Amino acid sequence: MRQYWIIGLLGYAFIGSILADTASAGPSSTNYELKDYGFGAGGSAKSDSTNYSVFGLAGEVESGRPASTNYQAGAGLVYTMQANVPTAPTFTNPATNYDRLKMIIQTGGNPADATYAVAISTDNFVTTSYVQSDGTVGSVLGSEDWQTYTAWGGASGSWVRTLAANTSYKIKVKAKRGNFTESSWGPTATATTATPSLTFGISSSTVTFSNLNSGNSFTDSTKNTILTTSTNAYNGYTVYGRETSALTWQNQTIADYGSPNSNPTPWSGTGFGYTTNDSSLAGGTADRFTNGGTKYAGFTTAAPGDPVADHAPPIDDPTVTTEAFTISYRVTADGTTKAGAYQTNVVYVVVPIY
Repeated sequence: MRQYWIIGLLGYAFIGSILADTASAGPSSTNYELKDYGFGAGGSAKSDSTNYSVFGLAGEVESGRPASTNYQAGAGLVYTMQANVPTAPTFTNPATNYDRLKMIIQTGGNPADATYAVAISTDNFVTTSYVQSDGTVGSVLGSEDWQTYTAWGGASGSWVRTLAANTSYKIKVKAKRGNFTESSWGPTATATTATPSLTFGISSSTVTFSNLNSGNSFTDSTKNTILTTSTNAYNGYTVYGRETSALTWQNQTIADYGSPNSNPTPWSGTGFGYTTNDSSLAGGTADRFTNGGTKYAGFTTAAPGDPVADHAPPIDDPTVTTEAFTISYRVTADGTTKAGAYQTNVVYVVVPIY
């Protein structure tokens, strides 16, 4: 007598014995009859029970991807070849920027030769754009926009530019290591651009010089104005200064100091002039007012004026907050200048470059 084991669909059901006997009421053919048989329960819509649970999947389901809202299990050869899914990137606005945000991608444990693409959206990826290799945003993901971790700035990160002000953005990252290895998109990170900002102030709207007489050698150099600026203008700002006229009383004037802003000099002679403590000033040699001692220039009357304070670009991290520069004045008259209340208006204008 020959006996067989027939394996069921779940790999464990004992089906029965096949005997070369035709005298039974079981299912049969000319030569064989199935004496006894049964059916298992077939499992349930769960991957575990009191005694067992599934810890992994095996097999060659080439593109299967069992998934739920929060989890997915990749199956098959394709999955084993894919790059690791990058974790959520770091996405911040470190300087209240209005047109750019900083991202630092995470490798997800991929090796150094892996490349990464970055998707960006303002509507939770109902519509999707892509961070281009130059940091701008475009509608097409080109091959050149897949970059290594190092090319994306490494641990220092890189800027995503050409963004709209006062707008919330989400980004997500995926990775690959050559053909047929592209991972799925990783989790998202969110950051929001600010609005362009500028505040500007002066320490006092009036400067009154001491009486000029022989006791002070007809000189006062103790007065100043402090200029204070806060801005997120990426390309910095410049403060220009000018006067509406020379110091004047009736038909008398005290002339402006003779050296120009582009080439100030140590004080000599008479006149009305100024100096600045900005040691990196545009419009000429950067430290021209401070190098080798205090140097002075006379105010111009031409608008918008000469640069007296500035902040060179970029302003990205951190933003400029209450940055202060001091403009100091000097007036020296000669003994023949008629006594009187000499006046002028000095105008300061701040120009941010967004």
